[in-house]
Amino acid sequence: MENKINFYQEVEILPSNNKKNEKYVGKKGGIMGASEEDGFLYGYAVKLYDEEYLLYFDKGEVVATGKQLKQEDFY
Repeated sequence: MENKINFYQEVEILPSNNKKNEKYVGKKGGIMGASEEDGFLYGYAVKLYDEEYLLYFDKGEVVATGKQLKQEDFY
């Protein structure tokens, strides 16, 4: 199984080939969910600090900042 980022851990959005996510590059938020099957990680549901809704990013589009947040930081 791959290393995955923990729930509520802060991440930053990285540049990628996904044009629809270009406007989010450099923004930060927290991991709210993970898309995985049979030990293969596809990506994450992320709540960016300045966005109202959850957004999906492929696993290569996010990097952990090292800051662990709590559930109550988002609700």
